[in-house]
Amino acid sequence: MRRVTIEWSYPMDIDNILLDERMQDIGIYYITRKFGNNVSNLYIGKTIYSFGSRLESHRWFWTDDYRGRKEVRLGTIVKPKYLNNEELYQLISDVEATLIYLMSDSLIHNNKCTLSCNPSQRIKITNIGYRGDLPPEMYIKDEDWIE
Repeated sequence: MRRVTIEWSYPMDIDNILLDERMQDIGIYYITRKFGNNVSNLYIGKTIYSFGSRLESHRWFWTDDYRGRKEVRLGTIVKPKYLNNEELYQLISDVEATLIYLMSDSLIHNNKCTLSCNPSQRIKITNIGYRGDLPPEMYIKDEDWIE
């Protein structure tokens, strides 16, 4: 099982996040909303182009369907290090699929990878930083893994 550590940023308002200096970076993102005293998990996604390009499309197409303040956490893979682009892109895809599968009961807007998941490798994810509702450690159990 491959070990991956993701560092999550402080949650930022979706309307202001495009001004953040990390918008050219790539990785995983996690969108939540605050409405009253409740926080809901909306969406987990990935980008291998840039956070800015991917988040811009979400901001205009569906986030207004949900009332309340929408916030985004940016997830950066901090371990393993020194991956070539192809390895990093595959790892980002596998991490996204694993997170969506494991969080499927609470994600309101995701509709892929919620019933089954087929990453290319088993991953044990350690979430650090401002992880919101994401557990500190996540992995697909033996009985749920499909070879």
